[in-house]
Amino acid sequence: MEDVKKYQVYQGNSKKPEIRINAGGCSFAFLAPLGSKVELLLYRKGEALPCREIPLPENPWAGEVRSIFLAGFSGKNYEYNYRVDGTVVQDPKARALVGRGPFGSVQPTEEHAVRCGFFREESWEDQPPGIGFSDMILYKIHVRGYTMQKNSKVRKKGTFAGLIEKIPYWKSLGINAVELMPAYEFEERRSLSVENGECLRTYHLPLEGTLNFWGYTGGFYYAPKAAYCAGSDPGKEFTGFVHALHEEGLACIMEFFFDDAILPLEIPDILRHWREVYHVDGFHLLGKCLPQELLLADPHLLGTKLFFTGVSACGSSGASKRLGEYNDGFSREMRRWLKGDENVLPAAIQYLRRNPPHCAAINYMTSQDGFTLADLVSYDRKHNEENKEGNRDGTDYNFSWNCGEEGPSRKTSIRRLRKKQMRNAFLLLLLAQGTPLIYGGDEIANSQNGNNNAYCQDNETGWIDWSGQKKHADLFGFVKQAVAFRRAHPILHLPEEPRGTDYKAAGYPDISLHSQRAWYAGEEGTSRHLGVMYCCAYEPRETGCQFLYLAYNFHWEPKELALPRLPKGCLWHLTADTSDLAGDGFYSEEEAQPLKDQRLLSVPSRTIQILIGKNGGRRAKFIEQE
Repeated sequence: MEDVKKYQVYQGNSKKPEIRINAGGCSFAFLAPLGSKVELLLYRKGEALPCREIPLPENPWAGEVRSIFLAGFSGKNYEYNYRVDGTVVQDPKARALVGRGPFGSVQPTEEHAVRCGFFREESWEDQPPGIGFSDMILYKIHVRGYTMQKNSKVRKKGTFAGLIEKIPYWKSLGINAVELMPAYEFEERRSLSVENGECLRTYHLPLEGTLNFWGYTGGFYYAPKAAYCAGSDPGKEFTGFVHALHEEGLACIMEFFFDDAILPLEIPDILRHWREVYHVDGFHLLGKCLPQELLLADPHLLGTKLFFTGVSACGSSGASKRLGEYNDGFSREMRRWLKGDENVLPAAIQYLRRNPPHCAAINYMTSQDGFTLADLVSYDRKHNEENKEGNRDGTDYNFSWNCGEEGPSRKTSIRRLRKKQMRNAFLLLLLAQGTPLIYGGDEIANSQNGNNNAYCQDNETGWIDWSGQKKHADLFGFVKQAVAFRRAHPILHLPEEPRGTDYKAAGYPDISLHSQRAWYAGEEGTSRHLGVMYCCAYEPRETGCQFLYLAYNFHWEPKELALPRLPKGCLWHLTADTSDLAGDGFYSEEEAQPLKDQRLLSVPSRTIQILIGKNGGRRAKFIEQE
C-alpha cells in the first residue's frame, strides 16, 4: 500500500470549492467560515480512521475558500472527509459517498463511518438521442420502487443496473424519455443542518417512521445514489445506465429538489456536472429561487432540456424548444372532465390544444404526488393510514371517482367501467397537444391501495406491482396502441399550438370543434361531450391520413355528435373505441370499416372514439412501434 504521507502539500489556487484530479496531483478546495479550523482527513479505502490529517489554512485572497494541492496524489485507494472545528463533515460537492449502508438503513453515528469517495471524470463517446418536445413520450419512475417487487423479472432489483433490464419493456410501450425521481445522494433517514450560513452536512437520528423514500430533500447533489447501485462504483453504474438508454434512442431526464441550503448560483455547476460527466439530457428542477434565465443562457447547457413548475424565462420556440412547464392544470381539469363534472368544457378545450410558443406543456394525468391511475378510478378519498400521520397528509383534492364503490370491487359492472375510464384517461393524455408524461406502472393498473402520498412507503405499497403486466395485459395493449397512434400522427403533437384557422388555404382549419351541430362546440356549462377535428394537411410530414376526428363523451348517457362533411370520396372510419372492451380498443386496417352514417356519430356513455377520414376503404398507415 502506498504511503500517503509522502505526498507534498502546497497552497492551492482553486477559485471554486471542489476537488480536481489531474496528472500532477489533486486539488482540494472547501468552503468554510472565516476563523474556523479546517482539516482534510484522508483514509485508506475501507478503514475507519484517517491515515493523514492536513490543515487547510485561510488564504487572505480567497475569502472563505480553503485550498491545497497534494502533488502526485491520484485518489486511488483512498477516501476523504473534512473536519471543521472538531466536527467531521462530508464534502457537499463529493462525487461519491461510501459507508451509508443499504437503502433506508439507520446511518452509523460514528463520525468517520461515512466518507467521500474519489471519482475520476473520464470522457466517453455517446450519441444523444436529440428528441424534441413535440416527439417526446415521457415516463416517470422511482429508481428503487420501479423494480423492487418480486414479479419485476429483474435480477438487480432497485438499482440503475436493474433499470437497464427494463429498456426493452419501455421500447415495446413506445417510451422515448425516462424521468428519474431524485437519484442523487439524499438522506433517507438523516436530516441536513446549516451551520454559519454554509451548507455543511451533519447527521442526526430521525424521528421514528420518517423514511424519505421519494428523496425530495436536499442532499449531495453531485453524487449518484450509492443505494441505487448493484455494484460498488455508483459513477460507473450510472454512466452505464445513461449509455444504455442512449444506445436504444431513449433520453434521460433527472429530477432535482433544491432546498434553501443551496445557493442559486451553484445550481448551474451541478447541472453542468451531470451533463458533462454523465450526459444527462435534461433536468426537472424543483424548489425556490431557481435561476431560469441563468440556466437557459449557460453555454455549457446548450441543447439541454430544462423543466420547471411554472416557466418565467423566455426560451426558444417551435421545434427547438428547451423549456418544459409542469402544470397541474391539465391533470385537474381533465380529471374533472373524465368523471363528468359540469362547467369543465372550456378548460378541457384549452388543455387539449395548449402548447405555448416558448415552452412545452408537460401534461400528466397522474404523478407520484397523488393517486395512481388505477386508484383515481377506484377511490373517492385518500387512504393514507399506513403513513402514520392520521390520514392528514396528502392532498384532499384528488378529483377522483370510484365508479360506484370504494376500493376493490367484485362487481363486473364497476370493474368494466373502471377499465374503460383508465382507457379514457390515457387517450385524454395522448391525444392532447403538448408533451405527455406517463407515471410508471399506470399502464398495468398499479395500485397503492388508495394511498395518495406514498413518500415513506419503501414496501409493496410504494413499489410497482408487476403482476399487473399479466392481469391487465389488455390495458397495456391499449396504451401501446395509443402511444403508437400518437407517434404515427404528427397532427396530434405539433411543435406549436394549432391556430383554429385555415392558414394554409386547405379548405379546413387545422383544428375545429363540434357538438350536436357541426362547427359548434356546444353549451359550455352543461356539455360533457365534444368533437375535435384535425385537418392533416397541416401535418409536418405526409402520413396518408386526411382527417382525424376525436369524439369525447363523458356523460352517463350516449350522445350524438355531428360529423363535418368531408371532400368527395373521403369517408369516416372508426379506428378506436374505449367502450369496446373485448380487445385492445384499436382496429386494424381490415376492421376499420366506413361508418354507415357519415353525418352523425352516436357515442356511448363515458367513451372516447377516434375516426379517421380517408379516401375509399383504404386506411391510413398505422405504424406500431417495434
